[in-house]
Amino acid sequence: MLRLSRVEHARKRALDLIDQHFAARIDTVLGPLAALHLLKRIVPDGHLVPDRDAVVRRAAEQDAELAAIDHARRVLKADVRAAATSDEIRALTEHL
Repeated sequence: MLRLSRVEHARKRALDLIDQHFAARIDTVLGPLAALHLLKRIVPDGHLVPDRDAVVRRAAEQDAELAAIDHARRVLKADVRAAATSDEIRALTEHL
């Protein structure tokens, strides 16, 4: 049976916590109408989607927000993976 060390256990918990935290942030950015807005982005111009230009502009802003969130997530996960002690891991994730 494989036993995780205390630091490996803390690392696993921290990585899961980071994923949960950032998933919630991503869901907030996408909003409840994410699927509808995605469809509006891919439908060609025409009378079916009169607000398509506004949707595409907002989508570009949203993409930038999502990229920033993903970058922060990746940096934090890398820091957690590089941490040598449970205390370092706890310090990295205490704000989540």
